[in-house]
Amino acid sequence: MKALQIIGKNDYRIVDLEVPAIGDHEVLVEIRIVSTCPRWDLNMMGGRDMFRLDSEPAYPLPPGWPGHEMAGFVAAVGRGVKELRIGDRVAALNHIEGNGAYAQYLAYREEELIKLPDEISFEQAASFELLQCVVTGLLQFSDLKGKSILVSGLGPAGILAVQAAKLWGASRVVGIDMNEERLAFVREKGWCEAVHVKDLGDLRFDLGYDCVGDAASVQNVLDHTDDHVVIFGVLRGEVKYGAQLWFKGTRLESYRYQPLGKKERKLLLDLVVHKGLDTQVLQSVHGSFARYREAVDLLRNQQAIKVYFYPQTDFE
Repeated sequence: MKALQIIGKNDYRIVDLEVPAIGDHEVLVEIRIVSTCPRWDLNMMGGRDMFRLDSEPAYPLPPGWPGHEMAGFVAAVGRGVKELRIGDRVAALNHIEGNGAYAQYLAYREEELIKLPDEISFEQAASFELLQCVVTGLLQFSDLKGKSILVSGLGPAGILAVQAAKLWGASRVVGIDMNEERLAFVREKGWCEAVHVKDLGDLRFDLGYDCVGDAASVQNVLDHTDDHVVIFGVLRGEVKYGAQLWFKGTRLESYRYQPLGKKERKLLLDLVVHKGLDTQVLQSVHGSFARYREAVDLLRNQQAIKVYFYPQTDFE
């Protein structure tokens, strides 16, 4: 099988590997679609560690990294696998250890996958890993019904967050960004009010959800939120939690990752199947692994929300 491997800053190669062997509790997936995660791809190709910008990634990266948003068919199952069967359509919800999904096949633990109903296409399911992260962060608010919420950053995570917040009953959803084209795109879709950062004025919100991670973005959300702020993006820099926030009792917390249980998995599927949350819209440009650098450039210049690949054919 083939896989992409990043071997240094702005440098990669296509490698030939054996199809992964699986353990008793693992599932082999034939990957039909995989999508970029812009922050990961930009940092790994840009020579920056994902969480420590002053450090380089440990090159060469494992084959297939940083690919982790994928959907495909179950090709084989270990004898300890309880629910999934060969031929099932699945999507990744997480994948922590081993190689990545910029490959034709990958082994997963059964709990890292979600079985897809017939109503959901692979293109819709490709970014379920991101959706489960966004959903996990929004659930930290306990209840969105009747609350106003400010979402900072209208990249892939923000686009999912504004949709989910509206579908879960938020009384007012405002998304902010600095990219006028992205703001116009979100306005056209009608998902929320889309406002340039500099035009936010004195608007105030019950809840704040930061999808950028830059300290200035988080600070701006804090300055416009009264009750509860969740930092979804990877925080870079320092944020000031002043006395005025303490006196108001404003709650500030980081995103707390945790695997989805059965109840949360049902909520995720319900958002897409029954409530109409649009995940496929994230897959905006079809790329080729042979021209992976071009895909990363599209992300860097914000000319694509995400770039997606069909690994069974896109290594040519």
